[in-house]
Amino acid sequence: MLKKYTYSASLILLLSISSYAQISIRQVLINGQIYPYAKDSTISLSAPDENLVIELNPVKGDSIRYYYRIPSSYGRWFWSSYPSVHYQNLAGGNYHLQIKAEDRSGKIIATTEVRINKNQAFWQKWWFWPSIVIYILLIFGVGFYLFFIYDLRQKLKLQHIRNQIASDLHDEVGSNLNSIAIFIELLRKRIIIEKPDLLPIMDKISDNSEETVLLMRDTVWAINPENDSTEKLFERMRAFGVEILTAKGISFDFELLIDIKKDVFSMEQRRNIYLIYKEAINNIAKHSYATQASCKVLLHQGQIKINVSDNGNGFDFNQTFEGNGLKNFKLRSQDDDLRVAVSSRLEVGTEVLIEVAV
Repeated sequence: MLKKYTYSASLILLLSISSYAQISIRQVLINGQIYPYAKDSTISLSAPDENLVIELNPVKGDSIRYYYRIPSSYGRWFWSSYPSVHYQNLAGGNYHLQIKAEDRSGKIIATTEVRINKNQAFWQKWWFWPSIVIYILLIFGVGFYLFFIYDLRQKLKLQHIRNQIASDLHDEVGSNLNSIAIFIELLRKRIIIEKPDLLPIMDKISDNSEETVLLMRDTVWAINPENDSTEKLFERMRAFGVEILTAKGISFDFELLIDIKKDVFSMEQRRNIYLIYKEAINNIAKHSYATQASCKVLLHQGQIKINVSDNGNGFDFNQTFEGNGLKNFKLRSQDDDLRVAVSSRLEVGTEVLIEVAV
């Protein structure tokens, strides 16, 4: 049972230990094993050594207490009624152990000093924790590098696949569709002469073929990695709007209020935005009877808003319409990052709002 010693005047006398009798050491035990200790020598402990016991030869007298301390790191005094000193798990370093024996009145009877040296474990060295930090940073660095290389390879692989698909669609599917359009035109000329009643059907087939060709071209444009930029998307949108609406005598204004140097859209988003925009422009050209139309692109509250509006006749949502325009708007707005809202008033006009989270 160890108890903290209350300092007294006898502590001052300890500074001059040569004036007291010397306490002799009977034996030293390290981890339960006898250590070959010689008088006035240093007790050497290796890093794994945990338990140190110094047994003393008893000092003559009644009610003798033995006090010991290491001033540098373990400064308080401990005492024991038995002539022994116990320390466990000393940190690496050099120590100067002080031992004294007192009688019941607190008078110092005998003293001694023991030098102790314990080797530092490698985890107690000054370089250990910096090395751990460097090792962890190195692991993270290597992991980040490997991930970067893997991600780059996947992107290059995806780009190659996209190039291949775009090339195949353009060369093979596009060629076949153009051939179909030519054959339909030849067949149409014969039908005009032989069976004119089939002409509306042929016109419908021809229109569908042309629409399929245009849709295929838009898909090829979206897939092609060369068009992976916001700037090219809005250039294509502006050109399409001017081409279609100007041919119908509709004034068109395209206003861009965002930084187009930053690529903020994914391939799927670019495709959906363009097809929705294209559908809106075609609806204005075919059904609105408008004289003016506009498209405004701006950034608001973390969303890019694309507003396509006209001053045409508008329409009533309660009416039933032919075609797939509104259905396509609804279908493409099911994307988590894209929303489409259509509003219209009779004799006022129609507005299509595309909102994309960035």
